[in-house]
Amino acid sequence: LHLKSRVTDYVEGYLELGAFKESCWDEAVNIANGGSYGATFLLAIGPALVVEADSFLGYRASVLGSWRGPVSNAKRNALFFRRKLAFTKAVLRTVRESLKAIYESAEFVQDATPDQITGRSRIKKPERVVFSDKELLKDNLSNTIPTILDMAWSLNYIDITNTLSAACGKLFYDANVSSWEERLRRAEAVHILGSQFWLVGLEITGGNTTRAENVDDIKARANAAFMESLKKGMENDSAQA
Repeated sequence: LHLKSRVTDYVEGYLELGAFKESCWDEAVNIANGGSYGATFLLAIGPALVVEADSFLGYRASVLGSWRGPVSNAKRNALFFRRKLAFTKAVLRTVRESLKAIYESAEFVQDATPDQITGRSRIKKPERVVFSDKELLKDNLSNTIPTILDMAWSLNYIDITNTLSAACGKLFYDANVSSWEERLRRAEAVHILGSQFWLVGLEITGGNTTRAENVDDIKARANAAFMESLKKGMENDSAQA
């Protein structure tokens, strides 16, 4: 997101509130329809923009509204904490599911050696672990794909949150802006943009913010993405020929 250029029309008065909201809504809808995980991106971006704007605006409220600053900052910190906690849980869940898949696919082979006195075979304790059924191992590991994907998205959420926090800080505390009114207008515009992204994301997902998916659906999406990239590559080659 190029935040500065995105909010300029509203900050400088070229767009009224209603028109700016509508443009933000349209942009969010385009993102949602632009890919398989568009709504997921909206739910990652929207709340992060809202809490950053709220935190800036809260500390610049009137005396009667001075309580908004600490409350807004607490909400901002809570978002960071929730997303880091979600990532930690996702990592632990991925490790657990991966170990479970490996354990259920493994076979413990017992080596038998002859007894020196009786000459009979004597069974020792398990010494080797083998994976004789490759298909079983493949299927069990495939079942961990949703948890791995969830872990990846949890990490993306943290990265997006940190990136937007830094971008908003530069936008709100821009040294080239001397007017506090313009800084506040920027924060208001970011809040509007974030809230519209958030609302569209919730509408698309039906309020379901979980990212768990069926393994077959994930494979189908990956295959579709590969075929699309292959098609574009062939089109580029044809254009250059």
